[in-house]
Order: sequence, then structure tokens, then C-alpha cells
Amino acid sequence: MCAKNRAVQAFVLWIAVAGGGLGMASEPSPPEDPLLVALVQEAVERNPDLLSARELLAAARSRPDQARALPDPMVSVTYTNDGWRPTLGERDMTTLGFLWSQDLPYPGTRGLRADLLAREADEAGARLDRLRLGIVAALKRAYYGLLLARDLQVLLEEQEVVWKEIEGVARARYAVGQGAQQDVLRVQVEVTRLEQLRAELEAEVEVRLAELNALLDRPPDTPLSTTARLALRPELRDLAALLPALEAASPELRGGLFSAERERLAVGLARKGSKPDFSIQAGYMNRGGLDAMWQAGVGVSLPLSRKKREGALLEAEARLRASERRTDSSRLRLRSRTQQRLSQLRAAEKIAELYAGGIIPQAQMSVEAAIANYQAGKLPFISVLEALTRLYGDRTTYLRLLARHETTRAALEEASLGAEAGMPEAGTPAMGAPSLGTADPMGN
Repeated sequence: MCAKNRAVQAFVLWIAVAGGGLGMASEPSPPEDPLLVALVQEAVERNPDLLSARELLAAARSRPDQARALPDPMVSVTYTNDGWRPTLGERDMTTLGFLWSQDLPYPGTRGLRADLLAREADEAGARLDRLRLGIVAALKRAYYGLLLARDLQVLLEEQEVVWKEIEGVARARYAVGQGAQQDVLRVQVEVTRLEQLRAELEAEVEVRLAELNALLDRPPDTPLSTTARLALRPELRDLAALLPALEAASPELRGGLFSAERERLAVGLARKGSKPDFSIQAGYMNRGGLDAMWQAGVGVSLPLSRKKREGALLEAEARLRASERRTDSSRLRLRSRTQQRLSQLRAAEKIAELYAGGIIPQAQMSVEAAIANYQAGKLPFISVLEALTRLYGDRTTYLRLLARHETTRAALEEASLGAEAGMPEAGTPAMGAPSLGTADPMGN
């Protein structure tokens, strides 16, 4: 057997072995990664932003009790002297007085203010929930970005071995005068290009680790060992099943309800503004050796500024209507975002199935056919390189598609009303030769 045939047959054998895992047929939806579950729990317990928000919520919870308490009483001491020299006990008008007074807001006012502050604390609790959901979603995006980068590193190592096998084939053919020097040089270019991709992926791993460690309040260079691989986890729930749970969990909707109730209490408090407040006073005057004196009194505030109080009531009623409209708007936006994310998940799942069950196996057969035709002298060597480059480009796109599916699922669970920025790409669109690779079908 000539050297040419031996090299080609060795290369075909390697492709058959390396291609054993290229089918990627979809399996039943795997459960969420236990390591990710543990990381989420750690972030919820340790993230500095969450700890700060919890302290602010505790501060807000203490305000209603302060509002229910009566204003502090006033105690004063006065000395009244008749004449220039001290005359206590000698003249009737000379007294040493002790006065006490207490303000009494109109009945029900303190309770309304306390309830209003309680609703503000509830709103702070909803903001804490939004922060928690956002941090969990950010952690999942960083985690799946890390898995993507590491899976692409594995794919890169495999492709590097394949390119070196191809280089051996090209050198063997060139040595016996059956190949061109251009084939050898082209393979060497592809091998060198892999070094660029390796550097990009190493940087991507470091970036994702830094993001994770920041969310977990760990030192930036703390390593994280992962054994999980990207896999498709189809979303089995439809919009009708998801919406009730998401609306119940949405911090914006709950916060909107608390806000509307707070504004409703503010309307009641504004109506109380036309009612008078009261105060009571008591005093004791010591006159030395003369008979003591005492006094008692009641004060009433006079809410005479009618325009001021009417304006305050109109303002409170307008704020209530605005709060109710904001809640309606938040509900509509949540439904729209949920439908959008579900559609993205469904599309990603269909495209992933096409890649796993059709595109990648077909690309594998294309590689095998190109090798067979090349061996028979029917195709030039460049056709083998192009077929193999497209195969790895498709596998790269498939991995990115799986990562994008997980980040979209994280956005769905986050119940955010905004459009998520998504996860930056790791590496270039196609491993090996970007000009020959396929574009990411999810628009990344």
C-alpha cells in the first residue's frame, strides 16, 4: 500500500472515531445543574447588594411603629419674677413654673401614616425581590457563558488534533508528489488560527469567572470546577401555564399593588388634612411660701387654608390613578415579554433539533464524502478542508444555541419587564475559518 493511501485511510479512521459524538441527538430534558443550584443559593446569601437591600428593608419595616407613636411631649421650666431682685415667696406674681404639653393628631391620622409607611416597606420588599431575581439571572448568564467557553475549548482541542491529522495527510501526499505545497500551507494556516481562538476562549473563561466571583463575593481569581456540559432543556410549559405564576412572582406587579394601596392611604390622609389637630397642656407654678398655682388647657389647630388642602387631595388622587395605570402597563409588558421569550425558546429548540438531527449529521456525511472523493481523485484537497470547517462551524453554532437557550430561560424566570442584553459570544462564529462558518441562528 502506497504512503498516500495509508495516510488517507488513517485520516478516515480518525474522522470516524472523532465523529462518533457529532450526532448530538436530543435527549430528555436534563434537570438543572446541581452546581448552579448551589451557586444561586450562595449568591442569595452572600451577595453584597442583596445584603445591603435587606438592611434597608429592615430599616423600612421599623418606620410604621414610629409613625403610630404619639409625638414626644414637651416639658419646660419657667421662672417669672416680679421686680428686679428675686422675690419668690414674697410677691404674688413671682412663680417657678413647670409646664407639660402633648400634641394629639386628629383620630386615625397616626394609623393612616403607619399604614402608608408599611406599604412603602412592602414596596421596598418588592424591590429586594427584583434585585434578587436580577442577580440570579445574571449569575446564570455568567455560568452558562462559562460552560459555553469551556465546551468550545474542548471542541477546539478536538479540532486541533483533526487539523494535525490533515497536515500529516497533506505532507505525506506532497512527499510522494501527489499533493501540492499549497495544501500543506493552508492546513498550517488553519492550525495557527486555532491559537487565536484559544487565546480568545481563555480570556472568555476568565471574564465569566470574574463575573461569577463578583456575584458570589469571592476573590476575582477564585477557580470554579465544572463538570456539566451544555444540553438542551426544552421548556414544556405554555403561556397559559406560565403567566399566573410569573404575575404572582413579578416584583413590579406586587410593587404596583402596594404602590396603589399606599396612594389610596395617601388620599385618606389628605382628606384628614381638613381636620384639626389638638394639644393639651398642664402646668404647676411654685410661689415659695405663698399658695401654689396650676393651669390646664386644650389647643386646637385651625385648618383655614382650604386651597392648600384641596390641592393636596387632588394631587393624591392623581397619584393613585397614575399608580393603577402603571400596574396595568406592567401586567401588559410582562405578558408581552413572556410571549416573546417563549417564542425565542421554541425557535431555539426547533433549530437545535435541526442541528442535532439533521445539519450536523449531514455535515459529517459531507466530510466523509469529501474524503472519499478526494481519495478517488475526484475532489481537490481544499474541498475536504471546507467540508471539515463547515462541520466545526455547525457544531460551534449548536453550542452557542444551547447557551442562548439557557440565558433566555433565565430571563423568563427573572420575569423582567425590560429587554435583556443577552450573553456576549465566546470566540468567533466558526471554529477554524470564520469566512466558512455559519452564522448564529439566534442573532448573536
